[in-house]
Order: sequence, then C-alpha cells, then structure tokens
Amino acid sequence: MKRILLFIFTSLFIITAYPENKGFSRWSFVPEYGYNYFDGDINQNLTNLFPTSFRNITFGATLEYALTPIWGLGLDYFFFPLRANNNSPAPIAINTDLYTSDFNATLNFTRWIFPNSKSKFYINGSIGIGFAYYTFDVRYANGNKVLASDTYVDQKYNGQIRPILLCQNQQPMKYGLAGSVPVSFSVEYNFSRPLAIGAKVQYRAYTKDNLEGVTNLNWDGVTNDFVAAGTLFLRYKFNSIKKNHLRNINWNVYQPDEGLLLAKNLEKKFDKLKGKVDSIGNKVDSLIPRVAKLENILSNDGPDSDGDGVPDVRDLEPNTPANTPVDFWGRTLKIPVNTSRQGGSIDDIPAVYFDFDRIDLDDNALVAISKVAAKMNADPSLYVEVRGYCDYMGNNPYNNLLSQRRSDRVKAELVKMWKIPFDHIISNGKGKVIEPRLKYRPNRRCDFFFGKL
Repeated sequence: MKRILLFIFTSLFIITAYPENKGFSRWSFVPEYGYNYFDGDINQNLTNLFPTSFRNITFGATLEYALTPIWGLGLDYFFFPLRANNNSPAPIAINTDLYTSDFNATLNFTRWIFPNSKSKFYINGSIGIGFAYYTFDVRYANGNKVLASDTYVDQKYNGQIRPILLCQNQQPMKYGLAGSVPVSFSVEYNFSRPLAIGAKVQYRAYTKDNLEGVTNLNWDGVTNDFVAAGTLFLRYKFNSIKKNHLRNINWNVYQPDEGLLLAKNLEKKFDKLKGKVDSIGNKVDSLIPRVAKLENILSNDGPDSDGDGVPDVRDLEPNTPANTPVDFWGRTLKIPVNTSRQGGSIDDIPAVYFDFDRIDLDDNALVAISKVAAKMNADPSLYVEVRGYCDYMGNNPYNNLLSQRRSDRVKAELVKMWKIPFDHIISNGKGKVIEPRLKYRPNRRCDFFFGKL
C-alpha cells in the first residue's frame, strides 16, 4: 500500500511540474454525482440486470491534467456507500463506507480515432490504480447491531461455531484497506470554453473480497469484490478563457503541419528582412549623390587647368606652376624635394629611376635605397613617403597603377632588405608628370619625402 501511495504522489508531482508549453491550458476539475452498485459475496437475484439489491448515492471528483488533446492523467477521489441485505449466516444488513482514490490514465477516443474532428461530443475512457479505505457496520434485519460475541454455525466447515463479524486476534475489525483498479467510459459535451457536461459509467475491482465485514462472506480470495457506478459530471477547465484548453482543440491546432508552420515562420522572417532591406535601400538612395561626388574627387580624370596632375574638381591651388610637387588636393608641398634630376638633392639622396613601363631596380636604384635606409636607421623616429611617377605616355588609369607599383616596389626593398618598419613607409603613386609630354626617364622615378609625426 505504501508503494501505491508513493507512486501516486510522485506521479502527481511530475505532472504538476510539467510546463504548460505551446500556450495551452491543461488542468480541469470534474465533480461527479450518481449511484453505485455493489457486487460482493451477497445473495444474488438471477433476474436482476445488476448483481445487487440496492442502489446508493455516491459522489466524488477528479483532477485531470491533459498531456495532449488525446491523452491525460488524473487523480480521483470517491465515496461509495455500500448497502445490501443478506440472509446468511443470519438475516443481516450490510453497511460499508468505502473511500477510494486512484491515479488514472485518460484517453479521448473521439480525438484518437478522428484527430482533426471539430465535434463537441467526446467519448472518453480511463484505467487506473489506487487504494481504498473502508469501514463496516453490520446489523440484523431488525436494526440491532451485531456484537463481537455473536456467532453462527458454519455448515461449510463441519458445523464450526464462528463469529459473524470479521475478527483479528479475537477482536472485531473496525476498518480495512484494499487496492483498486478502476475502468471507466464517459460521454461528454463540450458546450463552452470553460465548461462541459457528461455521463460516466465506471467499474472498480478491489483486491479484497470482504468489503461487507462478515466472516461467512469471505471466500478466501476466490472472488474479489467489485463496485459499479453511474454518475453525471460537470467539467471546469482552468484558464481556458485566456488560452486554448487541450480539451477544446483538435490535433491540427495542437500540432500544426510542420511545413505550413515553417512557411509562416519564413514569411514572418521575410517580412522582417524586407523591412530592413527597404530601410537600407532608402539609405543607399541618399548615399548615391554623395558617392558620386566622392568618385569625382578621388578620380584623376577630368580637366586639369594648371597641369599639376590634380583635376580641377579637387584642386585647391588651381594656378601652381608646371611640375610643382603637390599633394592630393593640389596644394604646393613645403617639404624639400630631391633634385636628383639636376645631379643631387638637399638630402644627398638621389631619386630612383625606372626604365620605360618597368618597375625593376637597377644598381643605381639600390644605392639610392641604401642611403634612405641609412638615414632612417640613424633616426628611428623618421617616416618616409615614397612617391612614384610616370612620364606622359599612356592613359591616366594605367599610369596611376604603374606609379603605385613603382612606389610599392621601393617600399618592399626597404622592408625586406633593410628591415625598415613597414608602418614607417608610405607608398603613394602619383601618376604621370605633365611636362615634358614624351618619353622622359627623369619623370619615371620615385622621390623620398621625410618627416616626423
């Protein structure tokens, strides 16, 4: 019996802790009221449909937890007053009060067979296991109580004198315990979200055959006692106004088609993504004019009135003399520039010269680079900008790339061969020199500009 109780309460704890996921409500409470029929070891009338001579009012309730629209778990409690008359071993009236509680597994047959039906009528079934506590009061037909000392002659046992009441240690027993196995079927009409009505038929088998409390009716476990009952009930479904209760929905609502659900989720994500794309599109539209303006500024193409290699669209000094060293914005550079084309420079570092359409370094170029490296090693705080140029031949895009490749080649030599820090060297391709407009070796060069941060 302790094991049964432990099983019931453990199961209740598990289902109580089970979360109400998917946004459904699951709990319902079912009070019941009706009649019971006692099938025990008493005189049976062969012409009666039910094996009893008395019908007695019974009542109880069930607390149920729906796992799905089909399956559920429940705990019930019922009171069964068992009343019957018997003429053996004496004309006696049997009065047993039976209290029983069971843990049940429930099944909605309608949802099981027709999972997507929208019918409000359900046929349900359940089976369970539990225990019962019962007390008995045995009286004679005239209403007098049977006493512990009252006996009878037991003809089945060679005329032995035996007590009428069940006794233990020569004392009449006052109560009994039994295990129970209930089976039930019900018809239910779900007439609103929170309420349903129905009728139930249940049959309960007990592990004892002495619910009557009378010695002579105990057949030593050969035939156990049973109780049948018919009840009407009202079901109240908790929290079913705010949420769908599992007893109100079909399987499609509980477990929607995965493909359709995926499509809906993808549609939501697509709508959200579309909103972001539209927002980005609006930002891009606002950036297009600014990007176009920036392209004009960065481009080396376009009118160049003073011939300094900087187009008029970004030239801040539009009247500089020809071949004047200028920065990106066309401003005259204040840094001393080498004049190796005239045979030397202020820093005594000649420029690096290249053959036509080449980036190779000859011996003179390597000598010049070694002087740059010596100067920078002597003062580690120095930075150098290597500016590459091309002569006038060829188009601007090609010469811009060629001048950048020349300055990158010189920078690579300084870093690889002379171990000058990479971040102390800036390589900058300036494109073609405007004058003279022919193949001219002094214009195919890299100049060095030193400075400190």
